[in-house]
Amino acid sequence: MKKLLLLVLMTGMLLPVLSQEEGKSYKMFEMVYIEPDFEHIKELGEAMGKHNKTYHNEDPYRASVWLVNTGPHTGEWALAMGPLTFTDLDNRPDSKEHNEDWIFNVLPHIEGMSEGEYWKQIDDLSYMPEGSFSGKEVFTIYDIKPYQKYRFKELAKKVLEVYKKRGSDIYFEFYENPFETNPERDFAISFGFKKWAYFDQDREFKKEYEEIHGEGSWQKAMEEYRDIVLGSVDELSQYIPELSGGADED
Repeated sequence: MKKLLLLVLMTGMLLPVLSQEEGKSYKMFEMVYIEPDFEHIKELGEAMGKHNKTYHNEDPYRASVWLVNTGPHTGEWALAMGPLTFTDLDNRPDSKEHNEDWIFNVLPHIEGMSEGEYWKQIDDLSYMPEGSFSGKEVFTIYDIKPYQKYRFKELAKKVLEVYKKRGSDIYFEFYENPFETNPERDFAISFGFKKWAYFDQDREFKKEYEEIHGEGSWQKAMEEYRDIVLGSVDELSQYIPELSGGADED
């Protein structure tokens, strides 16, 4: 009985917080992984591209499709709609023509879908310099230990300071999953890269981090990271303009 009462009290505390958040301006993406039927990959590509360019070619309902190159969803397409808000979802494309096109022309060529999620961007933990969209990114999903999310955000804030201090042309975007859809997918951080050669370069992030936060701060950050994070997955993905709704610069 005590556990039930505690759950009711916690739910009651959560609702006002969600209501307050609704009044703020923010960016969010609705995302799902699509497993193509590879025997019908051409038909799926044609149907998906036509659907998105017809019904999802403008904000806030613009669709972007990414090919996942690493991780458990390798070979799948990550379909994202946004940036939008929960309020925008009340007016999402839902016409008879839209729904019939999706159901009868797109879905028959899809093997499966998974991880339907909403990723809400935390503005004060994100950095998006003008012209930094490159069509290539690393989308890292983090599994955080219970009650340690606030500590992970503090770590991210320190990393963000390095990006801003050096005037990086690479974006760094921090997202939170507002729902309990998967216990291993709490936060996500995405950063872009212009060329694959980026990963062959010698990077001095540790040095830059300690120049800002002091000698020994990097080792301390790594120890705290290990104390907070249960695991993570890196998804290297490429934007597919032919399947997407329009120019994607967010």
